[in-house]
Amino acid sequence: MARKTAHPAAEPEPQRILTKPALERIAALAARPAAPDRMRREVQGMVQAWLDGAGEEQRIELRDRLGEMQEQLLEGIEAAGDMMDDVDASDTVAQRHGNNALAALKAAREALVAAGRGL
Repeated sequence: MARKTAHPAAEPEPQRILTKPALERIAALAARPAAPDRMRREVQGMVQAWLDGAGEEQRIELRDRLGEMQEQLLEGIEAAGDMMDDVDASDTVAQRHGNNALAALKAAREALVAAGRGL
């Protein structure tokens, strides 16, 4: 019986860097609100998918896009903080939900900052 020759694994196709769907996904998770650890994992997964098979040119583009996403998330964090100021202090459910969403957004931004440092 003839042996099959081993073929090297194909290089993964780099995914296009689509920040709008990524930010929409982050916003949807924050609205639930997702736990900060879950948010970090989601962001790390997005960035890793963009990096897989990426060349130097795409890494430069990714660094720029991550910076833009960080700025947009910072605006979202500030807006969420302003909204928390308007929530009635006696509404513990709304307070807890808002604080959890805010923590999730902060975790997403921290993950983006860490990913940007690694490029």
